[in-house]
Amino acid sequence: MDIRLAVMTGTDSPVPSCQLTIHQPSIKEIGMIGEKDFFVGAQCLCIEKTMYIQDEKVLSTTSNFQIFMTIMSEKQEVEKKNNVLAVLKLLFPDYKVMFTPRTLLFNHQDGNVMIDENNFENLQEVFQQIFCLSAAGQQAFNPANDAAKKIADKLMRARQRVAAQRQAEGGDGSVFAQYLSVLSVGLHFPLQQVAELTMYQLYDLMERYSL
Repeated sequence: MDIRLAVMTGTDSPVPSCQLTIHQPSIKEIGMIGEKDFFVGAQCLCIEKTMYIQDEKVLSTTSNFQIFMTIMSEKQEVEKKNNVLAVLKLLFPDYKVMFTPRTLLFNHQDGNVMIDENNFENLQEVFQQIFCLSAAGQQAFNPANDAAKKIADKLMRARQRVAAQRQAEGGDGSVFAQYLSVLSVGLHFPLQQVAELTMYQLYDLMERYSL
């Protein structure tokens, strides 16, 4: 499904295969849970199995959802699980989201929706666009042989380390706050107006302004 215009205009994005509609939170709404926690939750929701598994046999029999649920079930990852739930609350404000042993359950007055390994990656495709975490960067590595695969794996793990480092450094400053300030002053928009932008809109405008 083509949702490029939807993410640019900030409208809610339906995911028919999951029977859900995703609300794109504004920067102001993201501020309610905190930027660092938001990024942790977003990265968990967009998890990619190739970053955790190198064995081809295991890779072919494992799904992104299985890796995601494994992390969510680990006792030492309670904070990540809470971050994921906080982000899901922003994305699905009309639903109560719960984890069951094998599914992600969305409870609504009109009925329940279950997300499992059969439809989780459909949801991830929309998440990646909304969070500006497109899989295009991962697809850019298309190894032609085993040697190239090893190099690609190293590059992907390096990217993961850089992302983790940026996340750790996030406590010293806010990327969103910096972008809001730049666009507000540079484009002569009231700060409160800029704060109503979605993450995708903010990044897009910042990129255009920088160019």
